Amino acid sequence: MAGGAFVPGLPRRGAEEPPDLGRAVEHARILRAAGDPGGAAQVLDRAFAAEGVRTRSVSERVRFRALVLRADLALALHDAAAAERFLEGAEWFRAGADFLPRVADALAALDDEVHLADELRDRLAGERRTG
Repeated sequence: MAGGAFVPGLPRRGAEEPPDLGRAVEHARILRAAGDPGGAAQVLDRAFAAEGVRTRSVSERVRFRALVLRADLALALHDAAAAERFLEGAEWFRAGADFLPRVADALAALDDEVHLADELRDRLAGERRTG
């Protein structure tokens, strides 16, 4: 029997579907807490990549959390360019809060992540001055 042959009665194993962004954030937090920032970054990167082909969108709150977490992981991995890119995405949300009430409401509920984004931006600026 060939390795990929269909066997009646056994479930077919298809390609693994990438996690949605909400689940990816939770999974990435667990991996980061376990000391695996690289694995956490990969989980989020896969979810961000899959976002473009999904019809279901995620809330602004989840997207902001994911961007800030990914920026934090990039700094932990000493990847300033990636940290800058993800913080720019988070800044877009903050700028949009002025004209999109839905975004303003989401940011109001994410006080910890907003402060973390500010801290990450300051750390990134400090690393650029010293590095």
